[in-house]
Amino acid sequence: MACLCCGCGITNVEEGERKAVEYTVLKTDAIPPEVAEVIKAQGDAEFQMTYKSDGFLYILRGYGKQKSGGYSIQVEEVTATDGALHVKTRLLGPETKEEQKGDGSVPYLVIKTEDLELPVVFE
Repeated sequence: MACLCCGCGITNVEEGERKAVEYTVLKTDAIPPEVAEVIKAQGDAEFQMTYKSDGFLYILRGYGKQKSGGYSIQVEEVTATDGALHVKTRLLGPETKEEQKGDGSVPYLVIKTEDLELPVVFE
């Protein structure tokens, strides 16, 4: 059984020591079909959400429609405190004019980690 949880709320958590969390950024062909459907349903909109399934937490982050191709997303931090899992990503623009071609893109990524049963805070 899987459940979809939106990660867009404000969560008050105590700031404690942040500990690195092991994670994997999934390639498109490794994204579970049910997660791919959730992403597809977002269309061109920006999104931040989580999906839990079989003891894993999938963290979904999309930056919405961009004017060209060549964008990527960098994971800057995935850490845990006693009260929350913190996720920080950054959108990187195209570096060359060659990468700026095309009708646009909708960059997103999926991070897979063990479900620590903590609320997720997108930073």
